[in-house]
Amino acid sequence: MFRRLLLPLIAFFLLVPETSRSAQEMKPGEFLVLTYHAVLPKAKPSDTYTLSQDRFVEQMEYLRTHGYQPVSLNDLLQARQGLKALPQKPVLLSFDDAYLSYYQFVIPVLEKYNFPSILGVVGRFIENPPPGFPEPLMSWDQLRQAASNKLVEVVSHTYDLHKAVIYNPQGNVGAAVALRAYDPATRRYESDAEYKSRMAADFERQKDLFQKQLGFIPRAVIWPYGWNTALSREAAGKAGFLFGFTTEEGLADLNRLDGINRFMIRNDSMPDFIRILNHPDPERPLLRVVQADLDLIYDLQSEEQTDRNLGKLIDRLMAMKVNTVFLQAFADPEGTGNIKSVYFPNRVLPVRADIFSHAVHQMVIRGLKVYAWLPTLSIDLPDPGLNDRLKVREKTDEKTRLSRSWYNRLTPFDDRVRELVGSLYEDIAAQALIHGVLFQDDAYLTDREDFHPSALALYETRFGKDFAKQIQDPKGERQWARFKTETLLHFTEDLKERVRRFRPQALFARNLYARVLMDPEAENWFAQNYELSLNHYDYVVLMAYPQMEKAAQPRPWLRQLTQKVKAFPAGPPKTVFKLQAFDWQAKSWLPAAFLLEEMRDILSSGGRHIGYYPDNLWEGKPDLETVWLEMSTQSYPFLK
Repeated sequence: MFRRLLLPLIAFFLLVPETSRSAQEMKPGEFLVLTYHAVLPKAKPSDTYTLSQDRFVEQMEYLRTHGYQPVSLNDLLQARQGLKALPQKPVLLSFDDAYLSYYQFVIPVLEKYNFPSILGVVGRFIENPPPGFPEPLMSWDQLRQAASNKLVEVVSHTYDLHKAVIYNPQGNVGAAVALRAYDPATRRYESDAEYKSRMAADFERQKDLFQKQLGFIPRAVIWPYGWNTALSREAAGKAGFLFGFTTEEGLADLNRLDGINRFMIRNDSMPDFIRILNHPDPERPLLRVVQADLDLIYDLQSEEQTDRNLGKLIDRLMAMKVNTVFLQAFADPEGTGNIKSVYFPNRVLPVRADIFSHAVHQMVIRGLKVYAWLPTLSIDLPDPGLNDRLKVREKTDEKTRLSRSWYNRLTPFDDRVRELVGSLYEDIAAQALIHGVLFQDDAYLTDREDFHPSALALYETRFGKDFAKQIQDPKGERQWARFKTETLLHFTEDLKERVRRFRPQALFARNLYARVLMDPEAENWFAQNYELSLNHYDYVVLMAYPQMEKAAQPRPWLRQLTQKVKAFPAGPPKTVFKLQAFDWQAKSWLPAAFLLEEMRDILSSGGRHIGYYPDNLWEGKPDLETVWLEMSTQSYPFLK
């Protein structure tokens, strides 16, 4: 059968067009992982992850004839230890779920090519196969025979974590590894300790099963659905796993063997397979963003009405065909900007309603990317005394007092604030399947802030006891502003790490004032820097609000802002231009046609990512049929 499948290959490759770009050379330590599932005589178009046998052979032949060299886990481990170098264009072949076709068809094909591979086994599936699979799974006897093959390494796909668990009061279900489970009977969430215990118990049971059935303990875990957390990785390390595989696309790296990227091979054409090989760096999507308020959705009297309101918002987003939502995770019904409660369970603030994870779930299953829009510093703690002690201080004349700026913020210089805000960010990441976080525009310090005692101690360490005199001259003022800028950057870096404990693949965006880019002196006023922010965040969200900035000519102002962004090589691909749909000073909505023209000014000037705020589904503002013309991603799925 193998020989018959090879016969048409010469004709096939004569017909494959050359890619427009040459194959990307991997850097030392990088490798590519290709992941397969069932490989059947014929694959139905509806079976996304099932490959036909002739297509599989075509792909293996392409690897051989184009210099790709499959490697084993031993090769990776020895390369990591410096005992040997990886070959050029290394590829690891992985197969999930232990389908029967791996035993009957794949192994013989790989033996012909002398290609090693790994096979991920879900212990419970072998013992109790669930319904709905495209073909039967291997038996333990067949797995023992496969494991005896020098080209095969059988690894863990967990014992019983390849499933969903309930994770919020609304009954949404998500990947068992990704989330702390919710118990509807007791109305409580799983604790970190209980979550880690659940992980550890699964790993130990899988190890015992492997030892009993196969005579060895697996040294790699393939995370179900690719989801993992810092806590699950910690438990896996304690269980002896040396490798962990995700489903995040992109080149894998020897320096991250506990989070190895993989490409899922789908029932696609050969040109799509070739594109993955030639261009394994994930393409950056064009963002079309709506920043949405949960305050408009939440109904104090009725959970059912809240859910209906959410459905109406999602219908509007889907009709607009945007791809990203910055979703409010905090409660601010009075619009003060000073946050006293939130929409998710946490250890820091009261919960107005536990609805955020449900809203995220309903958006994610419809293909939207959701960033949690969170306050960075403008938090009012429940303890009034502690709240006052930790607030930013400003200096007027010779007096120091609580800041009277438009946001009532906690100081970023105090370790207690880092812990409190960090806990808030970690808790939302543990409970919601977010793709990232948007840092609120409250991460700033004016030229008269921060004179908090914790800040003063750090200033004296950095500048000396006479720093107050130093900052009175322009040079000293700039140094002081840069120190505060860097402190805010480091503060958000700590928050990012807390989020990554549960969402290691999360992206991060930060709101910046456009004036920081338009006026070189603005860093002194806000302690924000556009260029440094490009280096620290996946996206910088410029608040492109010409009306708020009192620009005499809004559209030329936006074109000028776009030109400023283009002066930085990383600017256009990493900057989201967020327009204001509402004039807060005039207290009126901007005409949708005018908003559309502003979007077109940005895009025609070289901007790539656009969004707007606010959105009001009840008033139909801005008008869907108008802004859809530029907000829709239908015609612009990826950068070219």
